[in-house]
Amino acid sequence: VIPIRSTYIVINDVTLVRLPDNTAINAYSLSLKWDVDSWSVGWSASLPAAALDAVMPSIVGEPVELQATINGTAVRLLTESIARDRRFGDARLSVSGRGRVAWLADPYAQAVARTAATDMTAQQLSAESLTQNGVPVGWALDWQLADWLVPAGVWSHQGTMIDAVKRIAEAAGGYVLGHRTAQTLHVRPRYPLLPWEWAGATPDIVIPSAVASTEAITWSESPAYNRVFVAGQEQGRMGQITRAGTAGDIVAPMVTDPLITHADAARARGASILAAGGRQATVALRLPVLPATGILDIGQLVEYQDGATARRGLVRAVSVEAGLPNVWQTVEIETHA
Repeated sequence: VIPIRSTYIVINDVTLVRLPDNTAINAYSLSLKWDVDSWSVGWSASLPAAALDAVMPSIVGEPVELQATINGTAVRLLTESIARDRRFGDARLSVSGRGRVAWLADPYAQAVARTAATDMTAQQLSAESLTQNGVPVGWALDWQLADWLVPAGVWSHQGTMIDAVKRIAEAAGGYVLGHRTAQTLHVRPRYPLLPWEWAGATPDIVIPSAVASTEAITWSESPAYNRVFVAGQEQGRMGQITRAGTAGDIVAPMVTDPLITHADAARARGASILAAGGRQATVALRLPVLPATGILDIGQLVEYQDGATARRGLVRAVSVEAGLPNVWQTVEIETHA
């Protein structure tokens, strides 16, 4: 819980180093951005031209790895794009890229065809996707999604490792996000708690309006579906998912997916569809990166207290702008009326 104060004092500390030798790199500015539909952080930085040797890869196809630490929160980064801009009396580099999870994506990981000749669970299929010629590539799964059995012959995919895991997660209404520093993929449900359950839950963070330097709210509305039919294909299951306590009279378009082979998968996919409907308000808050919160994470349940009004919702996007002495994070929160 962030306390309400008349003044918030934060001593910002931002560092950028090249790995593995920890060579320090001075940065004029650094930007990071995560969102629920992107499996990796995206980043950019403005550096002095003298840093070119530190960020230029020595081997083609093997980008330099950096680590940014912002007020104690560390993020591993790949340097994938470098541009130099030289003007009278000044020369700078514009550097950008993705997080280290990009090693599992194009152009570093090959697109291959995958099938399963035996029965496997969704989690096992995902783990199998993180192998090369049957050998694990060193990435772990933090599996928080429903798991279910997929019969032999159902799974078929062409793509990179991250594409395969993302495809499996989406079948059950989930998403994939790379860990900020470790070689771990978070596989999470889009709605770990359904919107109508938020009121009875304990939020991860309580944010008073006093700590937000700016606030923006965007309202939107979509059909408040309370029933949806979800079906597999040859060896699939048909699921009728209805929101408890409703008449089930507002039916969403039917969804088919070959990986819906078990009631658990159908239920998870259907719940994510029903949860996304109705009136929503996206609340964007510009906050300091406080020691108590660090950089907020995608999927956290947040309560925003605006006077007598309290809005609860899930973090859907986070961006950080670091240019000493100022460091700010902008958090987008999905709330429901």
